[in-house]
Amino acid sequence: MKKFIIISIGTLILVLLGLFAFQRYYFSEEKIRERQIEIWTERVNEFKNSKSGKINLTTDIYLRWRIKDFIPKSHKIEYCENPDAKYICKIDSNDWYGSDFKMDLPKNELKSLTIYIDEKYIKLDVSQMFNPNYSGELDKNQFKIKKEKDFYILYGFFSDGAGTYTTSWKIKNGKSERSKISNDDEDFGWQNEK
Repeated sequence: MKKFIIISIGTLILVLLGLFAFQRYYFSEEKIRERQIEIWTERVNEFKNSKSGKINLTTDIYLRWRIKDFIPKSHKIEYCENPDAKYICKIDSNDWYGSDFKMDLPKNELKSLTIYIDEKYIKLDVSQMFNPNYSGELDKNQFKIKKEKDFYILYGFFSDGAGTYTTSWKIKNGKSERSKISNDDEDFGWQNEK
């Protein structure tokens, strides 16, 4: 029993000494400063490879957007094969939009889209949205906002010349829900509505 107590106390002391050494090393001012610089550099690099802007939809409603270069190492890319070709079937475990044949990696991705409506900023779901425009910048002509009874629907279409797709978001009570993302021709009907 004495041996067990001695071994337990010795193990506890070693663990505490290890934690103390780790804490002194990891939480030293030098290490904290290194991590701050690393985080700052990552943020600067992310914005260096991106474009952003504002689109006025009405006098009281506008969008803020950011498009970022596609960096393959930041994503999980899954390939599929058929008898004729190998293609990119999933990015980050999801189907993706922005290419007809999905043979090449996307050039860029829609990183963020926020709508200002009813005096609130509301983030919109932009997952799976790649190659949103040929110029790498969004344009007012890509969007249409429609007021329903007690909510809004924001429609958008995206394309860099191929792989055109459309999306719609329902916006109500300060929240948004993406109701559709599709490359099916019948889902582009909103463009012809008055």
